[in-house]
Amino acid sequence: MKATEANSNTRGWWANVFSDIHFWVPVAVLMGGLLLLRFIR
Repeated sequence: MKATEANSNTRGWWANVFSDIHFWVPVAVLMGGLLLLRFIR
C-alpha cells in the first residue's frame, strides 16, 4: 500500500514541476542563452 502512495505522490510532484511557470522560464532562458552562444561563436 505504501508503494502506491509513494508512486502517486511522486507523480503529483512531477506534474507540479512540469506545469509550473517558475520551472519553465529559467529553462527557456538557459536554452535561449545556449543557442545565442552557439550563434555568436
